[in-house]
Amino acid sequence: MSRKFSIAVVVLAFVAGMTMVGPTCRAMQAAAAGHDHGAMGGSMMMSPEDRLKMLTEKLNLTEDQQAKLKPIIEDQSKQMKAIHDDASLAPADRQAKMREVHDSSIEKINAILTPEQQTKWKQMRQEMMEKHKGMKGQGQMDHPQ
Repeated sequence: MSRKFSIAVVVLAFVAGMTMVGPTCRAMQAAAAGHDHGAMGGSMMMSPEDRLKMLTEKLNLTEDQQAKLKPIIEDQSKQMKAIHDDASLAPADRQAKMREVHDSSIEKINAILTPEQQTKWKQMRQEMMEKHKGMKGQGQMDHPQ
């Protein structure tokens, strides 16, 4: 059950817009294949600073947008970590709380982006979600229940 939960947390984190690049994707593939070294720990997830930098590059954010997005991304990261670390939560409750943080963050971020940036960001999230659905399927095939 713990392994399933770890994978679910990782997938949910990506759906939340915690986009990963390069070595981080390889770490996620290892986690999905059963070589998980802490789904939310270590260097697997991008730091808020790295996420802001990546969004700045991909969405061509202005300095004003960066300044407005930074506290949102930092707050989202803190909330997700707190939810992940709360051992008193049942897995379904943890997922529901993460979904709430995710939805709230998306609304706040969208309010700062231009319509063109919103479209590109939505596309980026959809592509990442599709990649991780594929990884989730691979993990399930490797370890049938």
